Amino acid sequence: MRVVCEELSADDLFSIMKYSEGSLLRQYERAFRAYGIAISFEDEALRLMAQAGAREKTGARGLLTVWEKLFRDFKFYLAGSGISQLRVTAELVHEPKRVLDRLLAEGHKHEVVALDQQIDVFIESFRRQHDLEIAFEDAARRRLVERAQTEKMSMADLTAHLFRDFHFGLNLVRKNSGQNKFTLPLSAVDAPDKFLSDLVVQSYYPAGRTNEAG
Repeated sequence: MRVVCEELSADDLFSIMKYSEGSLLRQYERAFRAYGIAISFEDEALRLMAQAGAREKTGARGLLTVWEKLFRDFKFYLAGSGISQLRVTAELVHEPKRVLDRLLAEGHKHEVVALDQQIDVFIESFRRQHDLEIAFEDAARRRLVERAQTEKMSMADLTAHLFRDFHFGLNLVRKNSGQNKFTLPLSAVDAPDKFLSDLVVQSYYPAGRTNEAG
């Protein structure tokens, strides 16, 4: 049997994308939602994608080719980037790499701010649990953020790992010197065990005090 079919126009493909049951638009909304990203589409962008699909001359299958090519890098790079909203515009269709690079830069900034705020959460939690006040020098805060990003750790996990013994050591310092407030420098992040050990030793033999054993 032979069947003659008319080509689907760009308008037809636009309607298929926007209104058909189980359309690519709905599929991609669900796919990006799984990454914690809400994706939305401007009609102008959908019409450009419909035009590109029509040029494939493979009917509705042409849309699949267009969507996969356009969004492949967005799905890969935006997952875990800190971006929670993706607006599909004509600019994104025309210049996807430029838009993706801009989104990743924005996501990096958001991540830095969020991680820095989580340092304050750790400081307050440490104060409540151990009745010890700590703070971090600016360089130490920056290094904590860098390490969290590089090592792919949450700030809560990173600080729990780096400073797991600090309440023991700082309590010894408080007992020896009466000191209850501590500002932690960069060295406390880079080499926490050594920093804490040196601090405890210094509390036993403060500057200007003679070591009787010597």
